Amino acid sequence: MPEITLRNFTPDKACYEVERRAHEHPWSFSVFSQSQGPAYYNRRLTIDGETIGYIICQQVLDELTIFNVAVDPKHQGHGFSHYLMKDALNYARQNKMSVFLEVRASNTTAINLYRTYGFSELAKRSDYYKTHNGYEDALVMKWQSEQN
Repeated sequence: MPEITLRNFTPDKACYEVERRAHEHPWSFSVFSQSQGPAYYNRRLTIDGETIGYIICQQVLDELTIFNVAVDPKHQGHGFSHYLMKDALNYARQNKMSVFLEVRASNTTAINLYRTYGFSELAKRSDYYKTHNGYEDALVMKWQSEQN
């Protein structure tokens, strides 16, 4: 049985390699590595010590914003994103926070994942994400704990 762990992390090259493999338009390493500090809740997912995913969140008052979630493509489709989402939502629940995120309108896999956890659509941002052919819309989604 593989050892699956979640732990805090400071953005580094191992996580950035997952970023590059998982996203068609990845963040620059500069932006990625600046996503740290006391206001951030960043978690690394490993299997037997190998980094396979991460989540980057930022807390401002009673809100947690999920900025980036990634699972290495060779590990996608096996439920590993659920570890990251459950962890972030447990953190938000314990700290009585609402959670916000933005997702590509075309990313139905992610949208379905977020809906599974009770996220609802709040708004649409037109032409928010870059594509090979121009731009596409983002959906703004929100999760609210029953305790809030």
